[in-house]
Amino acid sequence: MESLRKKLYEEKWNFKNRDALIDKLQKESYDIIIIGGGITGAGVAREAALRGLKVALIDKQDFAAGTSSRSTKMAHGGIRYLESYEFRLVREATTERNWLMAHLPHLIRPIRLIPTAWKGGKDNVSRVHLGVRIYDFLSNSFSKFKTYKKHEILEPEEIIELEPAIKKEGLLGGASYYDTFVDDARLVLESIKEAVIRGTDALNYVEFKSFIKENGKIVGIKCLDLEKNNKFEIKGKQIVNATGIWTDTIVENYPDDIPKPVIRPTKGVHLVYPIDKIKVNNAMPIRSIDDNRGMFLMRRGNIALIGTTDTDYKEDLDIPYCTKEDADYVIRAVKNIFPQSELGYENLISTFAGIRPLVMQKGKSESELSRDHLIFWSNDGLLTITGGKLTTNRKMAEDLFKELIKHKVFSGIRRKKNFSKQKFIIGLEKSEWQKFIENNNPKLDQDILDHLYQQYGHGAMKIIEICQKDNALKERLLPEHPFITGEIVYSLKNEQIPHLIDVLCRRTEMAILIHHKKQKIVAEKVAKIMAKEYGWNEEKKSEEIKIHLDHIKKTIFF
Repeated sequence: MESLRKKLYEEKWNFKNRDALIDKLQKESYDIIIIGGGITGAGVAREAALRGLKVALIDKQDFAAGTSSRSTKMAHGGIRYLESYEFRLVREATTERNWLMAHLPHLIRPIRLIPTAWKGGKDNVSRVHLGVRIYDFLSNSFSKFKTYKKHEILEPEEIIELEPAIKKEGLLGGASYYDTFVDDARLVLESIKEAVIRGTDALNYVEFKSFIKENGKIVGIKCLDLEKNNKFEIKGKQIVNATGIWTDTIVENYPDDIPKPVIRPTKGVHLVYPIDKIKVNNAMPIRSIDDNRGMFLMRRGNIALIGTTDTDYKEDLDIPYCTKEDADYVIRAVKNIFPQSELGYENLISTFAGIRPLVMQKGKSESELSRDHLIFWSNDGLLTITGGKLTTNRKMAEDLFKELIKHKVFSGIRRKKNFSKQKFIIGLEKSEWQKFIENNNPKLDQDILDHLYQQYGHGAMKIIEICQKDNALKERLLPEHPFITGEIVYSLKNEQIPHLIDVLCRRTEMAILIHHKKQKIVAEKVAKIMAKEYGWNEEKKSEEIKIHLDHIKKTIFF
């Protein structure tokens, strides 16, 4: 483990070494080439690397730039799928959540949810109580890893004590249960890094253009390096399509039993408010007053996160944004349960939107579609994996390997259930972190230390190490936030970052946690750090700032 951890910090997987990596991608022959650097592709890369295979992974955007950085920021089992009797899916997702929480304790953090029953509402008390009991049973029975805490049955007065700002009229009772929070993009990145330190070659901003075929079978891909507009080829034995919402743009030959198109994209939007504007203490599953669809209102540190919507989407997949109509739909649902909330647009910190890659199912509305995954072969040998959930990415990758083993694609690889339920190298227990802080006395404020541990795990130790050598790296980027210069330097040296927007939207959560009116300040500060590291001139620095601010402007609809 220690030898692998050392590889984390060798400063080889970064933008400065991009040309050398592209040169390597052209010269090597790979066991598996993965198209798509979201959570699905990341999970497949990790699974393959753990099994000793030679892997290449590309994405036309940044890693996690699509759906995998635009989720509700939860690793959860999907309690709402009990309504449609998808017990297997819930069992699968909750046990995967428990494993993640055990092996990435800094990143996968428990959160208490309080489902409620209301007079005249869709969810009666018996339904809520039965739901949490089944949810915990599926999670914990015959499982090595357990949920954080057992559910509780709550009377109305107990709910009001936990959530004083909740509407009292019509509240019949409820319960509490536990799921987990996560920085979704960070989970993707750390999964890819787990593969990279085991020999995987992974690169962002490389666009798949076409397949290379011999005798009708795919033997490689033609690509375009979007940074320098150079074409190149990658050769490999097995190509995996893990492009999520873009699945149908890659597949050329569908099998007869697969719907065409296979993906039904649905949009989900999220709003972020200061916690003092919505005085919620936990997480609350709530329903829309317009159509009864479910969403969440959640406390996450000093912010309240609300979402998500669930509507069919037929526009540009690359750039989904929250509209006024989307926001008003969400706001109405919250105001119905927390009537004193100050949800005016002037109080809004940020918004973000994502597209789910739901697998097409006949006769079902967008909110009824399953989050199960689908794996299928094309006649030309392409193996596609799509659908699924952030939480189940490891199980999805394991199922893909069942197909590879079944078709005897690789010799010497056996089916091993739960083989990849191994510790993450970056994972760090809180006790180990506290011991490190006591021994090193980094002289940083507690909120900064908490942030570094939560976001980077074992990498936080490296950040402390570089800050101890240069006190200037301990400087906050903004006085009211825990982000510091040192973590930006750490990411630039170890996390393959071509652009400013990658830092603000995916290596950190600054794009959604820092008020939209202060994005210019933080963008200028981070761009200055990047300019020093990369040798950017003023023109390049200004261009990077403009790209990020243009994105932020599109997220603010008023």
